[in-house]
Amino acid sequence: MDWFTHIFTAVALALVLRANRKVALAMAFGAMAPDLDALLTPVTILAPQLWFLDHRTFSHSLLLGLPWALGATWVFQRPVLLRAWRRIFRVDISLRIDRTIVLPMFAGVLLHILMDMLTIQGPALFAPISATRFQLDWFYFIDVAPLAVSSPLLVLSLWRLGTVRQRRALLVVLLAAVVATGAWRGLTKASVQGANPNDVAVPTWNPQTWWTWTNLPNGSVRVSLAESGAAAPVFRAYFPALQVNGSAQDLPRARGVAESSLDYTAFAMNTYTIALNATLGTSGTWRLGYFDPVRRAQALYSGTENVFSPEDLVIRVAQDGSMRAEWP
Repeated sequence: MDWFTHIFTAVALALVLRANRKVALAMAFGAMAPDLDALLTPVTILAPQLWFLDHRTFSHSLLLGLPWALGATWVFQRPVLLRAWRRIFRVDISLRIDRTIVLPMFAGVLLHILMDMLTIQGPALFAPISATRFQLDWFYFIDVAPLAVSSPLLVLSLWRLGTVRQRRALLVVLLAAVVATGAWRGLTKASVQGANPNDVAVPTWNPQTWWTWTNLPNGSVRVSLAESGAAAPVFRAYFPALQVNGSAQDLPRARGVAESSLDYTAFAMNTYTIALNATLGTSGTWRLGYFDPVRRAQALYSGTENVFSPEDLVIRVAQDGSMRAEWP
């Protein structure tokens, strides 16, 4: 879900509950704050093993989401920021921070988390303890219809353009766009999965098309781009789930070392499925090249396969148990 839809859904819920301004604003801040983790994107690019700082991790966690929202709100309430805000926008965001805002703010955080669980690469609910993401793979990261409504609604709200009734009407349109998009995606997902009952379906930006993947009995991963109602896939590719060059006798030990690392955790939490190219060197060092077949198929289909390395993460494991990770 886009950032604006998160905020306005919280506002809509507050209006339905007939909440006062303080409660509504606390819910809006709670729904807004989780996506501020995008500010840490440069850190995770330079140090990807810090998975707990990745998008939709700590700030979308049931453990840390509320403290993060409270901290972000405290920053926004600094006098210098409020003065700068008032010079640019007409909407008042001043909010007294006390115990009465905790529950509505937590409700906003929970609403954000629940909405993100409907998408792909959902939130890691128990970060930083667990890197497991929880998602229903229903919506894409951002859907066009809700964004097309939430963007002008944001402009109207920040500068208080139009009447209150008009802005509330547009809020209703936004909720209708979310529901309609969800219904459309639900129908097409059911159609695609009905034609491919053993496949996992992954949404694309287009509600009519879905990526699907499945592990085949011959040890390969089949990835397809399927269109709802079409008899044949738009695109299909096959990848070996495990390719071993050399004796596989010591491979389980090497994989155990590699797959217990922070680098592997950071890689695995952002994949759909995982394949491995394993090569045993003459010195006894294993070169383990991990990649996501779904992302590789997406690159092949879009014609950008030459831009990417054939592997997303390479971990070298020596005989003495030492390891070195490389992010191509």
